[in-house]
Amino acid sequence: MKKDNSYAELTKAYARANKQEKFVQSIYIDLLIQEALLMEKRKKLKDEIDQAIDQNDKESFMDLSQKLNEVEQQLNA
Repeated sequence: MKKDNSYAELTKAYARANKQEKFVQSIYIDLLIQEALLMEKRKKLKDEIDQAIDQNDKESFMDLSQKLNEVEQQLNA
């Protein structure tokens, strides 16, 4: 025997599926934005590390290198 769903039941099921899909999409978009921000931060830190090397600023180099390592860990997580 074949079970027929009413229009209301089908509409509710579609709305639930659509809501779940939008939720997953929002998570994905958030992850993409976070990754882009981290990549930009990594680029900026690398530029600042280059400047610290050029200026022979060991303290800044060490501090910035630590920050870069933290960003790299977040990107690889």
